[in-house]
Amino acid sequence: MIKRILALLLIGALVTIFLLNVMEDQKIREQEQAIQQSYEVQPSQNEEAQVAPSEGLLEEGQKAPDFDTVTVEGENISLDDYQGKKVILNFWTTWCPPCIEEMPHMQKYYEENAEDQNVEILAVNLTTRDNGNRRVESFVKDYGLTFPVLLDESGQLGETYYAFTIPTTYLLDEEGIVTKKLMGPMDQEMMKDLMRE
Repeated sequence: MIKRILALLLIGALVTIFLLNVMEDQKIREQEQAIQQSYEVQPSQNEEAQVAPSEGLLEEGQKAPDFDTVTVEGENISLDDYQGKKVILNFWTTWCPPCIEEMPHMQKYYEENAEDQNVEILAVNLTTRDNGNRRVESFVKDYGLTFPVLLDESGQLGETYYAFTIPTTYLLDEEGIVTKKLMGPMDQEMMKDLMRE
């Protein structure tokens, strides 16, 4: 009798462990599927970023909403600080392959053209969707990024600017008006062409 009870308890424990593993596998698959779906709307590595159709409340011709946030170094920054300059406002994360792909291009463009064309790059890390501030700091150091990298620690900037697909980039004129919204990675030549327009 005791052997049967022990056997039933053992079988019950094994079934419980099995069910927990199945639930954990399902959760992991759902997370991977969500990440994969976010990549499906991205261009492949050989494609350029595409101009997004008008969506949401922030459209071409509108003034970009001002914001206050901090850089990865802890400096307070406001979008209005850049009035009088063209701004490339980029939303990204450290785990996003297209974002990683475009960062060296952004850095080269910044080094070679930003001062001459009165252009500033503001790279807004979607920190609530990323792996923490230390990972962002490490990424900035590893890639030698010298343009301002901002932290969206509340998630509010990503929502305000409809940065649901990453990377998402807004081009702003000297008055802070949205001239284009782009989704997908940019390269250095594309940035040069867009800033000439």
